[in-house]
Amino acid sequence: MIDKIMASPQRALITLLSAWMLAIIHQYLFYGNEIGVSYPIFVILFYVFMYLFARDRMRSFKFIDAFVAAVVLLLSLTFLLYDNELLYVLNFLVIPGVVILHMTYLMGRKQKQWWEIGLIGTAIDHLLPQAIRHWGTVAAIAVRAGGRGMGKSQKTVVFKVLIGLVASLPILIVVVALLSSADGVFDQYLAGFPEWLNQLAFTPGIPRIIWIVIAGVLLFGYVWGFVQPMQYEAEKRANAHWKNGAVSTVDKRDHTYIFSPVDPATEGKVTNKITPEPERTPVQREPFRLDPIIVGTMLIVINCVYVLFVLVQFSYLFGAGEGHLPVDLSYADYARSGFAELILVTGINFFILIVALQYTRSSGKAGSIVHQVLLLILVSCSAIMLYSAFMRLNLYEQAYGYTYIRFLVHAFMIFLALLLLIAGLRIRYTSIPLIRWYIVLALTAYVAVNYVGMDKRIADLNIERYHQTGNIDATYLASLSADAVPLLREFAQEEYPDLKREMLERQAYLDEDSSDRSWPSYNVARHRAEIELSKLRTE
Repeated sequence: MIDKIMASPQRALITLLSAWMLAIIHQYLFYGNEIGVSYPIFVILFYVFMYLFARDRMRSFKFIDAFVAAVVLLLSLTFLLYDNELLYVLNFLVIPGVVILHMTYLMGRKQKQWWEIGLIGTAIDHLLPQAIRHWGTVAAIAVRAGGRGMGKSQKTVVFKVLIGLVASLPILIVVVALLSSADGVFDQYLAGFPEWLNQLAFTPGIPRIIWIVIAGVLLFGYVWGFVQPMQYEAEKRANAHWKNGAVSTVDKRDHTYIFSPVDPATEGKVTNKITPEPERTPVQREPFRLDPIIVGTMLIVINCVYVLFVLVQFSYLFGAGEGHLPVDLSYADYARSGFAELILVTGINFFILIVALQYTRSSGKAGSIVHQVLLLILVSCSAIMLYSAFMRLNLYEQAYGYTYIRFLVHAFMIFLALLLLIAGLRIRYTSIPLIRWYIVLALTAYVAVNYVGMDKRIADLNIERYHQTGNIDATYLASLSADAVPLLREFAQEEYPDLKREMLERQAYLDEDSSDRSWPSYNVARHRAEIELSKLRTE
């Protein structure tokens, strides 16, 4: 079935109709609905759509492809399983970005490695120029499909009329605005058009129709940009020196043309022998590298300051939690002082590490040992600074409670610690691909943050703090998402009855919100919260 579509002369028309079918599903799932189970459903359908109609442009599937697909699926499932608004917003931006990069890596006209920064440029190329240029293809397909009984000249006329209508729209908008300002009577006539449109029975469906048309064109343009990518003039000039040659083979994955010289004896026919011309071989340029003496000198100077700072920290760092703070510093002052600065310095150290590891020229065995020692000192000092910042934040949370931002900062510091560990391993084992490990770790850490249950964890920590100190912010706890409602209901029932009023106000909001909610907006956390809150009212 798929192979027949790929070979069909009507492949473009079938793809366009399928894009509009997907657009119909898209508007049904999302138009006027909250995001819920609709999001993972559409993500799965989008992957199926891209596979069906651009499969011949897809390169061989690798482990990284399965990993990224799993990341996308897990992140999209958070719209079904959890109810954290902050992560909703972040995932709404992150998931499309990861999907676009994944599609470009799988089917892009330029075959890039998944860790290369150039993949972003190719993804933008497919998202904008390559897709936009096929908006006109939609009109051409429509003309061909609708004018089967027309002659070639008639089709050309119809196509040009459509182009003229589209091109006249921006001019028409400006002209109408100017004429309305110039003549009040004309403006009154125009003002009557919305009232006339509102009287039409099909008016409520117009936004949905516009949604479907636009979404279908965008989906078709995107997938067709992979199927028929545009070659730029600069790329054509790069191949211009291939003279007296003919195309012998074409690699469909990266669209690389391999030429063989024309043999006069074969009357211009392509021979089976593939012999690229020598001048096609690119000139190997020496990659940019920093001088090891310059880098080593910088590391020595920076490490001296860091070692001094660490020695000062050791005088009270490990005793801070037991009350051995510096003179004239309270717990709150200690927790606040220098936290942001330590995180910033750690970030600067990461930049230094990456530059030193990736862009420093080799300097022999002895020089490499010195370089590794200096980098290990830098990593060790960074780890101690990170631990100091971690302790300060922990003290601050014990004094003032646990919130979203403090939880996320904790998670970010754990992430930095793992990056430091990988950097330390890279210093010792130079074969470790640092950037690739960082990308995989970043995606894994982001998925982990989504699935750790942030709201429930924050509620649990604040309840534990209440047991220790007797202090709790009931208003803030009630403002947590539906993920924390089961735990908070149990806490309100057994230990803190004052929280019940706040929770019942939350139920009124959920009841009002659920009255207009359809099945595409279904969310497990919200459904569970409604059940728990209804129990709280009857108790």
